[in-house]
Amino acid sequence: MKRKLISMVLCMAMITAAFTGCTSSDSGSAPASGSSGEASASEPANNDKKDIPILGAGIYSASDNFNSYIGKAISNASNGVFQTNIEDGQNDQSTQNNQVDTMIAKGASAIALSVVDVTAAPTLIEKCKSAGNIPIIFFNKEILDKQLLASYDKVYQVTSTGGDYGANIQGEEIIKYWKAHPEMDKNKDGKLQLVNLIGDPGHTATKPRSDAVKKTIEDAGIKVDLLAEDTGMWVTATAKDKMDAFVSKFGDQIECIVGANDAMALGALSSVEAAGFNKEGAKSKQYIPIFGIDALPEILSKIESGEIAGSVLQDSKTQGECIVKMASNLVNGKDVLDGISYELEDGSKALRIPYKAITLENLDEAKAAYGN
Repeated sequence: MKRKLISMVLCMAMITAAFTGCTSSDSGSAPASGSSGEASASEPANNDKKDIPILGAGIYSASDNFNSYIGKAISNASNGVFQTNIEDGQNDQSTQNNQVDTMIAKGASAIALSVVDVTAAPTLIEKCKSAGNIPIIFFNKEILDKQLLASYDKVYQVTSTGGDYGANIQGEEIIKYWKAHPEMDKNKDGKLQLVNLIGDPGHTATKPRSDAVKKTIEDAGIKVDLLAEDTGMWVTATAKDKMDAFVSKFGDQIECIVGANDAMALGALSSVEAAGFNKEGAKSKQYIPIFGIDALPEILSKIESGEIAGSVLQDSKTQGECIVKMASNLVNGKDVLDGISYELEDGSKALRIPYKAITLENLDEAKAAYGN
């Protein structure tokens, strides 16, 4: 009996304690600041947050080194401004058209494209107009039809300096090298025995660069003896294949190699080094000065070592930043140049970022242009 009484007392005590604990929790102070209880009650739900707009962006081909870098620059500049994913057009216009359709279907507020085929620009503009007057910014490949550009108030383009596309500067680099290095004229005939690797024939910069570099050299009074000229399609491996044939045919007769972009200049370097040239930089017993355009990170160490003589900076970082800023301005109803220190070129609706010669003396400027 005594045991029963003790058990009953203990049970009553436990029940009372449990009840007291629950009422204390319910009626006492709220959880401490920072606890999960308070955070869930005070933070707004996700659907109350303002969505970041989408920038539909695409490059014409990831095989083009510069296009890949400008795509990266757009992606970096979009951080906190746009949601974006850089699409690879794979050098196929139908593929890129489908990508643009998908961008629009996913609710893109603006489109930025390095178009595969510039003749597709009217179709792409019409897609954007029909989808609710979506702004579209072309980059890298220039749209030359001024009437087309004038037909839509939300189309613009961001490119480098037009006309020669950096080839005048490249030609000036070659002229300076020729004057500073008399040994460049190997046969002492007063002529520059040149191999010229040109870009994709369908690219707007290809012919202007090829013509301008040769004209700049000849305008300085240096006769160009063109040993060979062919397309490397902007691609390192293709340029190497073409250069292998040229080196086999002309060998040490070659006094200079022009690559219309750095990728092809690197292909040329790979070819001549395999044949015994340039391995010890400018101090090599057999040396052929090679010049490129873009001043990509891959070529800067080759300029530093002397294996490559020079390049021309095409500032992908600044171009990417301007593309994103212009797109943001257009989406938010601001002036397209708000917060941008460059001006539009009359008629072309183009924002042009200047080229700059890059040699051993100013490598740091090129390196800075590819920093995050």
